[in-house]
Order: sequence, then C-alpha cells, then structure tokens
Amino acid sequence: MKLFVGYIMIISLLLSSFLLTEKVWGEIKSIKLPSEIIENELPIDSMHLSRSSTILADDGSVIDTIHGTEHRIYIPYEQLPSSVIHAFVAAEDNHFFKHPGVDGTAVARAIVVNAKSGGIDQGGSTITQQLARNLFLSHTKTYKRKLHEAFYSYRLEQELTKEMILELYSNAIYFGSGNYGIATASQFYFGKSVDQLSLAETALLCGIPNNPNQYDPTKNMDQSLKRQHHVLKKMLENKYIKEEEYNKALNEEISLNITRPIHAFPDYTTYTLQELRELVSYSEGFEDRIEKAETIEEKTAIRSELDHFVHQLIYEKGIRVETHLDQTIQINAQKQLQQLPKDVEGAFVVIDHATYRLKAIVGGKNMNANEFNRAYQAYRQPGSAIKPLLAFVPYIEKKALPLNVPVDAAPFCKRGYCPANYGNATYNNVTLKNALGKSINTAAVRMVDSIGIEYAFQFLEPFSFQKVSTEDYRITAVLGGFDHGVSPLELSDAYTTFSNNGHYQPTRAIKSVHTTDGKLLYQWKEKPEQVWSVDTNRKMRTLLNYVMANGTGQKARIQSSYIGGKTGTTNNNKDLWFVGLTDRYTAGIWVGKDRPAPINSVQSRALHLKIWKDIMNQTEK
Repeated sequence: MKLFVGYIMIISLLLSSFLLTEKVWGEIKSIKLPSEIIENELPIDSMHLSRSSTILADDGSVIDTIHGTEHRIYIPYEQLPSSVIHAFVAAEDNHFFKHPGVDGTAVARAIVVNAKSGGIDQGGSTITQQLARNLFLSHTKTYKRKLHEAFYSYRLEQELTKEMILELYSNAIYFGSGNYGIATASQFYFGKSVDQLSLAETALLCGIPNNPNQYDPTKNMDQSLKRQHHVLKKMLENKYIKEEEYNKALNEEISLNITRPIHAFPDYTTYTLQELRELVSYSEGFEDRIEKAETIEEKTAIRSELDHFVHQLIYEKGIRVETHLDQTIQINAQKQLQQLPKDVEGAFVVIDHATYRLKAIVGGKNMNANEFNRAYQAYRQPGSAIKPLLAFVPYIEKKALPLNVPVDAAPFCKRGYCPANYGNATYNNVTLKNALGKSINTAAVRMVDSIGIEYAFQFLEPFSFQKVSTEDYRITAVLGGFDHGVSPLELSDAYTTFSNNGHYQPTRAIKSVHTTDGKLLYQWKEKPEQVWSVDTNRKMRTLLNYVMANGTGQKARIQSSYIGGKTGTTNNNKDLWFVGLTDRYTAGIWVGKDRPAPINSVQSRALHLKIWKDIMNQTEK
C-alpha cells in the first residue's frame, strides 16, 4: 500500500501540469516500468560503486593507483565535511531532507518550462534522482527515463537513509577529467584530501557535476568560477554559511594543483599483482581446488574463475595492498643498472632475509607498467650460481665431511659429457673452499655424480623454481644446463636459506591486503621449513665467504660483518649472475641480452659485480 501511494504521488506530480501537449501525454502513457521497481526490492548489487585500488610502500605512501573505467576514491558519509554536504544540498536540492525522492515543486516548475519549450531542457532532478540516474539509468533526456528515474528515486528513499543517499551520491557523480566522486576530484584538482579543502575550493568542486564538461576548471576556469559563485550564493541563501564566509570565499584565489594517479615503480607493482593472485588463490581455496581437479578442462575453468575473482577485487571492490617495498633501495637499484651498455639488460632483487621481505625488484633498465619483468619472468641458465644449491649443499649434507677433506676435481667425461674448467685448467684433489671459490666445474660434477643426480635435485624441491622439472635431472644441470632455467627472484629467494640456518620460507612482497575502509582481507601465513641441517649451513656460509675473499666474487666485496656469494656465467658469456649475502640482505643480479648473445665487454669488466657492489654499499648504510 505504501509503495502504491508513492507511485500515485509521483505520477500526479509528473502529470499535474495542464500544459502537457498531446504528444507528450502519448509518450508518457506508453511507458512501461522495469520489473525491479515494481517488485519488492531494488537490484542492490547494481548499487555498488566500483572503487580504485592502491598499492602502498613499506612506509605507507601510495606507489600505485589501479582502476578500471572509473577512477574513484570512496569516502564514507562520516568523513564528508559538512561544507560538502551543504554545498550539494544548497546548489542541487535544497529540499533534500524533506522530499520522498522527488521534489514536487521542482518537477512542476520543470514541466512548465519544458512544455513551453517543447523539449526537456530542465530536469528538476533531486539528489536522489541524480543518484538513481547514475546507478540504474542512462543520461538520455526522455520522459521515459525521467519517469523511471522518479520511481527509482522513490524506492531508494524507502530503502536507504538520507545519509546513505548522500554518501552514494558524493561518490557516484562525475567530476570531469576522468574523476568520479568528491574525494577523487579533491585529490586530482587540488592534490589534497577533501577535509583539507577551503570553502572556496569545496564550492568549486561541488559545482562541477552539474555540467562536468562545461565546469571542468582545467578547461573552463571562468565558467567553473561562475558556477562556484552560484553554489556559494545558494549556501548563503540557505544559511549554511555566513556573509563573512561568503565574501571571503568569493575573494579567494583558486590555484589548481593537478595531481594525477601515481604509477611509480612498475617493476615492483607488477610483481605485487602477480603475488596477489597467488595469495588470493591460497586464501580462497582455489589452489586446493586446482590440485584436486582431475582434468585439464577443470583446472582451466578454476583458473578462469580465479582470474575473474581477482579482477573484481582490484577493479570493482577496491583494495589497499600494503607491501614491503623500500623506495630508497628500489630507486638506487634502478639508477645503478643504468651503468649497463645500451643493448644489455639486467635485473636486480633485494631481500631482507631475516623477515623474508622483498625490499626491491628491478625488472629492467627502464621498465614500464605491463612490460616484461625480467626479475621474475625471465628464465635463464644460471651457470655456476646453481652449484651451491645443487652440488655443494647435497654433497656436504650426505657426506658430512669436514671442510678440510679434499674432493676429486680430476677431468670428468661420462656419456659424451666432458665439462672443462675456466681457462681449461686441470686439477686433481682440491679443498671444498677452492672448489667453490674458483668455481671448478669438474669438482662440482664429480660431487653430484658420487651422490646421485636424483638425490641432489631433492634439495631444489622446496624452492619456487617454476620451470625446473624432472626433465632437468641430468649431470649438465650442475653447471646450469636446464631446459628453461631460473629467474633472478627465484635464485635469490633460494639463497636466503643460507642466512637462516638452513630454513626456507618464500620471500613475499605483500604485507597485507585490506578493503578501502581498512578491513583485513588477506595476509600470508607461512612458517620456515628446515631444508638442510644447521651444520651444513654453517659450512656453506664459510665457503660462500671464501668466494668473496679469495674467489670469483672478490670484485663485489663490501664492508660487512658477513659477506658471501656466488657468481655464475653461461657459455660464451651470454648470462652473468651474482647472488650475494650480507648479515641482513640477500641480493641477486642477472645481466644479459633479451635475445641471448655474448656480452664479453661486461664480463671482462666484471660490471655486474660492480653494480651489485654499488647497490649494496648504499643499501647497507
């Protein structure tokens, strides 16, 4: 009965003018109402406004803003300054707190004007009607849309409080230049939050939605100021401001501070989004479902469902992703990679191994958003950089020998595979220190041959080497001969185990994920896993330190209470690697060409070691 009375009231208001022409009356009689405004409930799902997502650095500053077709920073009613509410109500709908969704006086006035002009020049729309138009309808000026708008508005008033309507309105409407909502407009036009706006700035912004193209201050400041004066006058007439405030606002000089959405550090943010998908899959059960799926079709369908879920999370619901990014380290690493020759690329990773936090990730010398990120998407042969993990750890773990026991480094040849040492040097028995320090290939190959390739590969299984498979279980892998290879992030991540007494936990960029209003959604819940013994780890740290003091890593040595690492070079100097450890950080660098080719000049100057040293000298300060 209540809804019926409301419908009769709306129709009466719309048809109350004797000035309606026969043509207009005919149009109105032919209009049919959509089912959702006849039934008991509005389509609540369609009342949700898409929200932009943000990615934050470790210090809390925003480093990226992500949005779909509508950039919107959502602000709840409680955070709307009274000046914003008063400006909207005074300028757009001064009977807002009294009418049931449609203002009879305004509608009647609009009908008279439109009947005289023969068109629909004046709308008479309330704030609620404008909200209904933005939520459910188009902006085409027809009597059909106006009638639907009126009915939707009445239903909105039945289901929502005035405060909720104002909240949705303030966030839904368009402010020009791609900005939706008052909070977004405030950041874009003035570079500050809405609660920091002056009265003059508030009035200028609240005047834009009436005609966003005409009143956009970046295009028509004169028109924008004219509209601002109208808003201020209405605020004065409705006694929301005093004469003194009115005059002060009129005389205030408006200075725009155009602040576009931030898209800093695409190397880090693109990886963060990749990790977000993994975190959501883990937290929402997609990972388990994929593992249990029996067919490729089932797995593909679940992955598509996951992609849709993540897309909605980022581009519609809006989230705040807090990360471990250290901007100072990231900027320095990006800068130092510029030392590489024009046709040579590189990637760099810095991990705080005590907390398993990814502090920096550089995917190329000048990487832009959505481009190939070499730090985690490039899979290359690791050369001798894989030896500590695939040869020395398994050998020491199985043999449990002291470091002073010699190992066989004599020439090796098996099934046609006869690896050579650097400079074609030959050895007999050598110490483990020299075997790793001088990166003696024959020693490493003989060590793995003696313990078995399957046993050695067991020590890679705990790590996140996505492209390593059982097809790689062959002796050539000891020197980096994999079918696909490893990424710089994967290798650096595995090396963190040397700084954690043989314990491994995946390195993470994401600290936590929240809704835009602060509710915790996701957080990694992982514990370190023991992958080799403490005794083996102690010996490995000694060997890795020897590499820096007397071996191939000397040119990367920095002043630190502990320093260790391992170099890696592939055939014909196509890939150069170095992963090093300090007391606090594990950092890895890869240098090469996207299309593999020799980089002899870089290798001869040990430029990759110099870059690593330059970055870590600054990082350790």
